[in-house]
Amino acid sequence: VETVLAWLISIKSSTFPAFYFPVENIESFVNVHPLHDMSLQAFTLCFWTKAQHAGSQTVLSYSTQERDNEIVITVGTDVGLWIGGHFITFPLYHKEQDWLHYCMAWASESGMANLWLNGAAGKAKSIQKGYVSQAGGTLVLGKDRDTLLGTFSNGFAGWMTHVNLWSQVLSAADVRALAHYAPDSVPHPFNKRANLHRWDRGKEQNRT
Repeated sequence: VETVLAWLISIKSSTFPAFYFPVENIESFVNVHPLHDMSLQAFTLCFWTKAQHAGSQTVLSYSTQERDNEIVITVGTDVGLWIGGHFITFPLYHKEQDWLHYCMAWASESGMANLWLNGAAGKAKSIQKGYVSQAGGTLVLGKDRDTLLGTFSNGFAGWMTHVNLWSQVLSAADVRALAHYAPDSVPHPFNKRANLHRWDRGKEQNRT
C-alpha cells in the first residue's frame, strides 16, 4: 500500500476520486510512501486542487530528521516552494473557487524552478543550485510536518486530485498535455510514468 489515509475524509467529488480536506478538521492529512527514495536532483510535482480559502496552504511536505522544509509546496495568493530550507514564491492570479492545475519543477544542475498553472509557464526562479534532497524523510499531502515536534500545521482545505511526482523535469509539452485533461476526465497516460508518487496507486487506501 503506497498511500495511507489518516484523519481524512476521502470522497468521490461528483464523478471522480479526490481527497477532501475539510476546513473544520485541522487533523486532515495523507501519509505517502514514495515508490523510490527521495534523494533528488530534480523533480516535477503536478496536481489539481480546488481550495476553500485563499491563505497559504500546504499541498506537499517532505521533511527529514535534519530539516523540516526539505521540499514543501504551498498554494494560496501565491505559490511557495521550499527546497533544503530555502524559500521562493511565484505570484498567482486566479479565482480561488476554481479547479486549478499546477506543475512545479526544479533541477539541481541549473538551480531553476518553474511553475506552470493550467499548462501556462510562469517566470523561472533560481533556488538551491547543486543541492540534493536527503533521503529517509516523511512525505505528506495536505499538511506541513515538523519532524522534531511531530506536529502538523498550515493545512490545506478543499479538494485535491491527480497528484503525481516524478524524479525529473517534465517538458513543457508534457505539462501542457497533463493540464489538458480535466480533473473529471480519465488521467493522462503519462501519469503512469510518475516514479515517486502515482495517483492511481493512491486508490489503495487504509482509513484510520
